[in-house]
Amino acid sequence: MTRVCKKIMAVLAALLVAASVLLMLPRKTEALKVYYDKIHYFGIEADLLDNGAVEFTYTFDWEVIIDEVDKPFKWVKIGLPNSNAHEFKALTDNIKSVNYMSDYGSFAKVKFRTTYHAGDIIHFSFSFVQENLFETPDLYGNGGVWSGLYVYDYTPGWFDEIPVEKYEIRWNAVNVVQHTTNAKLEGEHLVCTGSLKAGEKANIVVGYKPGSYDFKYKDVSHFWTELGVFLEGFAPIILLVAVALFFRFSDRYRGHTGYHGHYGGHGGGCACACACACACACAGGGRAGCAKKDFYGTKVSTMRIRKILKDGAKDV
Repeated sequence: MTRVCKKIMAVLAALLVAASVLLMLPRKTEALKVYYDKIHYFGIEADLLDNGAVEFTYTFDWEVIIDEVDKPFKWVKIGLPNSNAHEFKALTDNIKSVNYMSDYGSFAKVKFRTTYHAGDIIHFSFSFVQENLFETPDLYGNGGVWSGLYVYDYTPGWFDEIPVEKYEIRWNAVNVVQHTTNAKLEGEHLVCTGSLKAGEKANIVVGYKPGSYDFKYKDVSHFWTELGVFLEGFAPIILLVAVALFFRFSDRYRGHTGYHGHYGGHGGGCACACACACACACAGGGRAGCAKKDFYGTKVSTMRIRKILKDGAKDV
């Protein structure tokens, strides 16, 4: 064997040894990442109403892994398909309230009756009615198996920083004539199940013939709900203003008798008050699930939005 051949063999042997060492080194896996929370179970039940709206029931077994300093776990926000969601109902006693929340997207904000800490597993459930989730026969896809059908292309809220040990979508199969292959018929429901790494999404698509439901669009206003949230965040400031106004007008009334009272001017600017209110409102366990579908609350998603949703959606 020539000297050149020996050198080539030596290099190949060294590369083989190096490759073997690299294969034996521990890889960076999902299990090595540190998360503040873990969802053991995310259950979704879907039932169509007469007007084509969907009544959803969301159920969670949610574990708090790490306590955040100065941010006690008191509430979570869960992504919704679009802003036309209403009739929120708490189904477990540990929920103090559940309401619509607009925060660069559409969410359900769930407030708990107690504060949870690391090691606690929270079982909670709530329901809501979601309007405008369907797409009309002339707008969905490019025909094919979906041609002539009202189609529900549904991606639940996902969690960018939280793994889901098990998700389960149970869609009532009554009147469904077409569905994606990842949904299996079990009794009266189409069922999709699996696990999700942080940031992964699940998706189900089902189709109905015209006439099986009324299929009407309905716009939902959240003005009073969001006004209430706004007022709640500014409650201390509103109270101070109310007291100031009381003394102001009270003093004016008494001024007719010769009494002249004094009251303070405006303390602090609007920007300062807003910053304080926002900081207080956001701190406190706002673990969130994202939702890109119909991000701006429109009635019909475009093909581009559907493509964005399906990228990374996990079929089982």
